[in-house]
Amino acid sequence: MDYVRWYDKDPDLSHLMTFLQGLNDELREEIAQDMMQILMTEVCMDSDDEIHILGESKLTSYKRWYDKDITLHSSIEIIKNLDTEKRKEIISRLRESIVQILTDYNYDRK
Repeated sequence: MDYVRWYDKDPDLSHLMTFLQGLNDELREEIAQDMMQILMTEVCMDSDDEIHILGESKLTSYKRWYDKDITLHSSIEIIKNLDTEKRKEIISRLRESIVQILTDYNYDRK
């Protein structure tokens, strides 16, 4: 039996994760910071509950590629715990943000 990662069950989330994994560290870090900002400002959530959930998912080892950046890890853990509708909303918002970040990044490199 093949192992299916939790995010591979949602094609949009799977594409996002594959995209993030392929980025250089600088871009991934910038996007991770933006992800956290989006999650904290645009999702109606109880920050205390989210902090508690993140505290329970302590990193004891860095098995996954996204565990190496605490901001990215935390953002992914929050997304993981969202309901399907809220997750779709966030992924849509993240796409918009990523396009802007990549546009700015490419413009600044000229």
